[in-house]
Amino acid sequence: MALFSGGYLFVLSNYRQTTSFKNPHSHLYSKHLRSLNLDFAFHQKARISNTIESGNTKNCAAPVADMNGFQLRCHLQSDLPHDTVSKYQVLQTNSGGCNEPSLRVAHQGIRGAYSESAAEKAYPNCETIACQHFHSTFQAVARRVADRAVIPIENSLGGSIHGNYDLLLRHSLHIIGEIRFAVSHCLLANNGVDLHDLKTVLSHPQALAQCEKSLTKLGLEGEAVANTAVAAKKVAAEKLRDTGALASSSAALLYGLNILASNVQDDSNNVTRFLLLAREPLTPATDTPFKTSIVFTLKDGSSALPDALSVFISNQIKLLKIESRPLKNQPLLASKNTSKSNGYFNYFFYADVEASMSDQTTQTALKHLKELSTFLRVLGSYPMGKFLQCLNFEP
Repeated sequence: MALFSGGYLFVLSNYRQTTSFKNPHSHLYSKHLRSLNLDFAFHQKARISNTIESGNTKNCAAPVADMNGFQLRCHLQSDLPHDTVSKYQVLQTNSGGCNEPSLRVAHQGIRGAYSESAAEKAYPNCETIACQHFHSTFQAVARRVADRAVIPIENSLGGSIHGNYDLLLRHSLHIIGEIRFAVSHCLLANNGVDLHDLKTVLSHPQALAQCEKSLTKLGLEGEAVANTAVAAKKVAAEKLRDTGALASSSAALLYGLNILASNVQDDSNNVTRFLLLAREPLTPATDTPFKTSIVFTLKDGSSALPDALSVFISNQIKLLKIESRPLKNQPLLASKNTSKSNGYFNYFFYADVEASMSDQTTQTALKHLKELSTFLRVLGSYPMGKFLQCLNFEP
């Protein structure tokens, strides 16, 4: 059975189990992992020299391999300055002490980020690849630098991470699983710094929002940085005395900081849901609870949403979540009785339903939804419970 979705053709047989990925360059990783600190610079159509010069740091020759438009560069750790490749979307690999070939899992953020721990929990024997930006994480998998990606999609306190919904649509990766990550933020500072010495706290905007009341009670001002691990690394590297960081206890250990306070989030039920992404979809099953994620637009805009959702009700499919994002190339949908300028806002709708694509009922529901839609795409069909695990960062 096939479902047409705009320019897409969805065929059930396209869903197949993929357990390994072959990469002609994989020997480059295993050869250097233990002796080198690898930094991957993503740079499409860029000219990259074999030496890097930065301040008083000596030139560092490095082998370069072309990986389908990306550049892989290996640097001796002692020769690599902190900001040498800051202009690139930097990737760093961490083998995690694996003794055999394993999956390479991309995540956003540097060492010590919550996303790295989520990746290691989902894939215990993986090699983590740290990406500077979320879009770089998607690209790492698409370009076969990584086999999987782990990205946050929503938080119980901060809500949805809208940019990552946009990236799911922009890229053609498949959701193959999810994990729930119980976050415990710690207030970190350098040795010898007490709570009363602090004036400012660095962290990711989401982390600052999750700890807003606690920081206000402590009389501290929040300052946003790229992510929680970046905050910890900056405080440690610059030996800041009046500035702390909100990050995990693992980041404290990694960057040599003291934990001044634990569980400083405003609500103890602080959970982030991460999606696991791959180039190939999973084979759907009927013998275990599955979730299917879709994105669609409607011919009559948001006014037709009740009719769209009724296809799930009539087929006894439970709706778990729905999210809307603006349709940027057509932000307004003209109504029949008004001009375009006075029309309705037009949206992409992202929905999660408790259903498997291997179930005929699910395909029937999506076929009916397609009749109401101008676009419909299945983002993934994956087990609900397989990766539902919690992590807690406490000292």
